[in-house]
Amino acid sequence: MKITKVDVQVLVWPPFDPPFWMSLVPVTTAHELVVRIHTEDGLVGLGHTDQLPGIFTTDRSGNFAPGNAAGIVPGAIAPLLVGQDALEHERLWSDMFRLTYQKNWSGKGWSRRQIMASIAAVDMALWDLKAKALGLPVYRLLGTGSNRVPCYLAGGYYRDGKSLDHLVSECGKYARQGFKALKMRVGGMTLEEDVERVAAVREAVGPDMKLMLDVNEAYDSQEAIRAAELYTPSDIFWFEEPAHWYEGYSGLRRVADTIDIPLAGGEQCETRWDAAEMVEQSGIRFMEFDCMRTGGPSEWLKVAAVCSAKGIPMAPHHGPHIHAHLVAAVPNGTFVEVFPDPFTYPDQDELQYVRWDKKREMFATYPETIDGDMVLPDTPGWGIELDEDTIQKRTIWQT
Repeated sequence: MKITKVDVQVLVWPPFDPPFWMSLVPVTTAHELVVRIHTEDGLVGLGHTDQLPGIFTTDRSGNFAPGNAAGIVPGAIAPLLVGQDALEHERLWSDMFRLTYQKNWSGKGWSRRQIMASIAAVDMALWDLKAKALGLPVYRLLGTGSNRVPCYLAGGYYRDGKSLDHLVSECGKYARQGFKALKMRVGGMTLEEDVERVAAVREAVGPDMKLMLDVNEAYDSQEAIRAAELYTPSDIFWFEEPAHWYEGYSGLRRVADTIDIPLAGGEQCETRWDAAEMVEQSGIRFMEFDCMRTGGPSEWLKVAAVCSAKGIPMAPHHGPHIHAHLVAAVPNGTFVEVFPDPFTYPDQDELQYVRWDKKREMFATYPETIDGDMVLPDTPGWGIELDEDTIQKRTIWQT
């Protein structure tokens, strides 16, 4: 199944107004790198990532233009693929990964992080091709017949003007919609305010909801230990990325060895080697390696194997429509992270206080979430299709 062409598109959405916040960082503009790999058999493999820094720039007038990182796939990766057999994706992955330790990449102004994110989108497309060639959904190709994967909903973001009442109303709605696990942000307000927020959400969602807290590295390790003590009465399922970035795995280990709440992390790991080191040194008990952020499904499966040997469950960050196939197929898969669907909220006044995942409009088909589970379709590949009208409307550059 020879590869004949690799197409690339860069999509950018208008800025969020107002933006929403994680613990320390505002989320202002959504973007996507979309990769389509064509073969001589007429099949097209689809891959994408929304976690490629430097893929677009904005001038003072707010106009978008492709950034330097947009050139990685057409300039460096596509020449490695065209003419090759798409089914040999492990060999092709190694060829792409080799770019990260060759002398030419830095001279082009690219970072390893950008290359690994680009590889993620391409590797996703190669898996899509392989599954389509065999007429199977990816989860079936990986050896499981289970198409229903538990989810946790990521909500409770900060936003200017968002009151405690709005937060409680938002999270209560998720519980009524059938979600059994919910993650909210902490670390963006004073500890006293966040303790009040968490307690209010726990009361709103009831005692049976798994409630996770994502710190986004907003505390130092000593602050994290004190915070965990104050959050414990709210029955916290996990404590995610609780220590400042500069403390590294030793900071996480200090927290893990002191508190009773399990730690989650790993969304920022770039490779299986990094993930293995984190498992050994940090004390995390849930691994959040993100195949759409770095390395692709091929690397995710290797990380899952490393974690399985250590008894660490996989709970990947973002990308549920892709990660659900992988979680369903590995013995240590737990659940995937999903986001509020903006199209299910008719009250626009309320919606402004919820994360609006605008990028959902790029899909013509997308897996359903029913009673807190993502249900994967029995269609070949990843089971997703793009909405071409939206793609064209949001495209700022293409090859």
